[in-house]
Amino acid sequence: MKKLAGIVALAAALALTTACQDETTPRPGGTPTTAAPAAPGSAQPSDTQQPPGTTQAAGGGAPATAGNGKCVDLKSPVVTAALGKIGPSVSDAKFVAYSGTEAAVGSCPALLWVLADTEGGTASSPWHVLLFNHAGFLGTATKKWTSYTSVVGSTDRSVRVEYRWLAHSDASCCPTGGPVDVTLTLGADGHTVTPDRDFPSEVTNPK
Repeated sequence: MKKLAGIVALAAALALTTACQDETTPRPGGTPTTAAPAAPGSAQPSDTQQPPGTTQAAGGGAPATAGNGKCVDLKSPVVTAALGKIGPSVSDAKFVAYSGTEAAVGSCPALLWVLADTEGGTASSPWHVLLFNHAGFLGTATKKWTSYTSVVGSTDRSVRVEYRWLAHSDASCCPTGGPVDVTLTLGADGHTVTPDRDFPSEVTNPK
């Protein structure tokens, strides 16, 4: 009986060790997790998780987002699945892919992006910046959607996003707040994404 109890205890310890190891994955800033870019208003990690089923790379060394000769096909299954994971816009409207990395397959950067806007919306409607590596979806630039958002530049491992906001008595067409650019950089591990500064609180926590 004592021998049997010892075997049961050993098995339980091994199971606990395996479970702990399975939960350890990379997090931005060096803390382990699969959550990608930073949370609103800070350079801290968000709770955005990499969606299951979107990390299968395309054949021929092309990114999972590739299609029609482009590194990012806005209608690819991976992009479509990512849009479905970020939740609805205001009034339950859908987010739709507006633009994305324009490079051709064969010269794809390590960090890919898609700018999503509200279906039928305007510049003042909610926008999201979705980030991808070659394997799939990493997360959104900010945890919550923002308005007056655009991608204004990129390199192999970074994406520069411009944010604007309404100030004082601005008309919705013409924000005078900002612009503030935040550069998001893919880490050496190929999964973590780190902003070079805090996101402006005027866009992440508007009053």
